[in-house]
Amino acid sequence: MITLWENRDKWEEDSNLHGLLLTIIKNKALNYLAHLQVRLRAEEEINSHSQRELDLRISTLEACEPDTIFDSEIQHIVQKALKRMPNQSRQIFILSRYQNTPNKKIAEQLGISVKSVEFHITKALKILRTELKDYLVSILF
Repeated sequence: MITLWENRDKWEEDSNLHGLLLTIIKNKALNYLAHLQVRLRAEEEINSHSQRELDLRISTLEACEPDTIFDSEIQHIVQKALKRMPNQSRQIFILSRYQNTPNKKIAEQLGISVKSVEFHITKALKILRTELKDYLVSILF
């Protein structure tokens, strides 16, 4: 009705106002539906893109294994720390922790006292604690 009224100066005296009104309504409805169709296609494209991005994020997170990452990183730090340790401390630590050799047996093998073995293990653990200070919380859990 508003469009018909706004264009009243274009009416001719013998115009069929009912026909003109129906034509205006039809054209307005077609314009609305065409606009809705364009909007829905854009929304579908955006949703499709969003869905692909979401799928990518999910698959990336599923592929991520923090334990593996931390394990390899921690192992690398431990190996670096072991290389920097004095030879005897490294040897005693490896025998004690990696080969589960008792302190008494280590002392007999190396010809040193049990207290010396304990000292070297303590020294090695202190070095490792210092090197792994950033990872202690994650190691505990």
